[in-house]
Amino acid sequence: MTDESSSLREVWEKEVIARHRWGQHGDKAAEELARLRRLWDSIHPVDYNTNRIIDQVVALEICNWNLEESILSLCRAIGNKRPAEIGIGHLDSMTEGRWKKIWTYYYTLRNWLPCQIRNGYRTLLREYDPDKAIQNHIDGLLGDRNGLKELYVTRFCLCLDFWLGGYYPQDSAQKIAHDNAVSAIEQEIEQRDPSNDILKAFQLEGDGKLNLCHHKLFRRYDIIISSIGAGRWRGAMPMKGTDGFDRADTLETYLAPTELWVKNRDQETTDEGLSGKIISYLGKRDDTKVFLASLLLSLLRSQQAAARQRAERRTEKRNN
Repeated sequence: MTDESSSLREVWEKEVIARHRWGQHGDKAAEELARLRRLWDSIHPVDYNTNRIIDQVVALEICNWNLEESILSLCRAIGNKRPAEIGIGHLDSMTEGRWKKIWTYYYTLRNWLPCQIRNGYRTLLREYDPDKAIQNHIDGLLGDRNGLKELYVTRFCLCLDFWLGGYYPQDSAQKIAHDNAVSAIEQEIEQRDPSNDILKAFQLEGDGKLNLCHHKLFRRYDIIISSIGAGRWRGAMPMKGTDGFDRADTLETYLAPTELWVKNRDQETTDEGLSGKIISYLGKRDDTKVFLASLLLSLLRSQQAAARQRAERRTEKRNN
C-alpha cells in the first residue's frame, strides 16, 4: 500500500470510529470498521477522483443544513466517479443565500440596539431584507425594549461575531478583544439577572450548536431571541423533543434505496421518484462504487441511530 493510500485509509477509518460516528455505539464500531476494510482492500490504491469523493463523504454529517441535496450529489458523484460539484459538509456547504440570511439576523440585532446617531446597518438591511420579513420576525420575538434585553442582545451579537469571524485564533488580538467584551457583558448580566439560564446558550459560543452549517441554526437563533424577549429560557418556544425522529426519518428515505443498491437488491424497488433517482445516479455497480456508497451509508447510519436515541431519551424525560 502506498503512503498516500495508507494516509487516506487512516482518514476514513478514524471517522468511522470517531465519537460522533460509530464510536458512540460500543462494539458496533469495530464491526463496521472490519466490514469497510474488507471492501477497501479490493480497491486500493485509489485514484485522485476516488480520493476526493472519500473526503467529501467523510465531510458530510446528519446535522448539515443541506443534507438531502448533499446525499443526492454524492450519489451522483459515486456513479460518475467524479467529485460532487457542490460544496459538501460544514462551511463548504454554505451558499450565498444562507450567508445573507445569517448576516440579516446579525444586522437586525445590531440595528435593534440603541445608538446616538443613525447607524449603517439599515443600508445593508435594505439590500438583504427589503421586505423586512426577518426584521419584523425578530422584533416580534424581542418585544418591548429594556436594559436587560439590550445586554442579552449585545451578548448574542458577540456570539455571532465569533462565528462570522471564523473562530478567532488563540492569543490573537480579535480573541483578546472578544473575550474581554464577553466577560464584561456577562458580569453585568449576572448582576442584574443572577438566576436566569439564558446565558448558558452562549457558553463556549454555543459549543458547536450554533455552527453556521447546522440544520437547526435559525430555530436555535429564534429560541435564543424569543427567550430574551420572554425573559426566561424557552419562555416562548418550549422543547419539541421529536427533532431526532424527524431527522432520522428524512434521512431514511435517502439511505434505504442506497442500501438496496449496495446489496444488489435495487431491482426490488419500482419507485420512479426519489428511490429511482438515487439508484439511477449510482449506476452500474463495481467494487469502488460499492465501497464509496457503503462508507456514506455507514457514517450517516451511525448518526441516524444516535439521533433516534437522543429523541427517545428526550421524549421519555418530557413525559415523566
